[in-house]
Amino acid sequence: MRKRIYPITLILLLILAMGILFGVQREVSVSEKRELMTSEEIRIEELSQDTDEVLKDQFVFRDGISRLYYRIRIFFSRLFGSSWVRDAKITALTDEVSELEDGYLLNAPLFYSEEDLKAAASRGYNVREFAERYPELSVYVYFPTRLEELLSSAYGYLPECQNSFIAQLPSNVKHDSLKLESAEDYKKYYYRTDSHWNAYGAYQGYQDIIAMIRKDFELSEVRQIKEEVSFPYEFYGNITSKIARLSDAEQLVNLKLEGEKPFDYYVNHEAAEYEKSRREYAEKGNSTAFSDYDLYFGDNSFLREFDFHQNERPNLLIFGDSYVNTNMEWIASHFNRTVIVDLRAKDASFDLDALIKEKEIDAVLVMFYYNNMYFNGNEYIPLP
Repeated sequence: MRKRIYPITLILLLILAMGILFGVQREVSVSEKRELMTSEEIRIEELSQDTDEVLKDQFVFRDGISRLYYRIRIFFSRLFGSSWVRDAKITALTDEVSELEDGYLLNAPLFYSEEDLKAAASRGYNVREFAERYPELSVYVYFPTRLEELLSSAYGYLPECQNSFIAQLPSNVKHDSLKLESAEDYKKYYYRTDSHWNAYGAYQGYQDIIAMIRKDFELSEVRQIKEEVSFPYEFYGNITSKIARLSDAEQLVNLKLEGEKPFDYYVNHEAAEYEKSRREYAEKGNSTAFSDYDLYFGDNSFLREFDFHQNERPNLLIFGDSYVNTNMEWIASHFNRTVIVDLRAKDASFDLDALIKEKEIDAVLVMFYYNNMYFNGNEYIPLP
């Protein structure tokens, strides 16, 4: 009997593999918000690795099976013990993803090396060089702290890479960070399945940033929340794409603030409609593998500008990434002109001196997601 089972099993696996490699294949996973690997992408020089990825992405009933696999893994991890961090129970799912109780997904906690600390220090030194080159500008740094930054820190709630970055800053560069005092704070400020802060995290960051800059400039008080806006669409964020749909769906949320003012908006020097992507998402949702966050808040263009026509107010330059998409209009409403530069998309013609002179910049804010802040080489401010 056993002799018969082995050949039958082998034949079934062979049929499954042939079906995956030569049958109709899915190109995207809407729930995971990512493109899937297909057999057409297999390269001879990396045959083993590519084939492994295709098999992972193309088996029958993969969404349900993947979700069941990780739920079982969580169950046994909890059954046989996992680490406690203050009041948060963290379970490692893969090398890339961990799970906080209640289905909140985190990137894997950071385990700092000397190279990591040197990389963070070099980016802090880059901000120092910028501040020294432009002593007439007021320079600020804001850290939108995530929980995984804190988990392996030996210094309480100050992450080691953040500490290494801050140590390079001169005394005239002010800095602040999103405060996380507990797992409940994290749940309040961040989505379950996405690495971006939610609207309330963005609002807290907005309050911190304006309070920090108001110490040097005469700015209006922070605007109060008028209403919460959510949409009846399932939202699975970018951490979900690493391990299959695991948590229950959530909703994308935005806030409307009091004291709205008219403004002009530009993308790469061209006039643009600020609310276009938000209106389209409200009408149609997202039936693609494209990120809901990016689809709603807009693409990460190289150069964006708000002009609130408040000539008595200072002009602000922000070096930021997708985190600023949530609250850039709120921040900009306190200034005359606000220019946002996403260094990940910069081109060779970028002239920092010319930009600062042309826009008559008075203050500069540096704000990146921690991986971009410390480790992404594209985030160096390109000094002339």
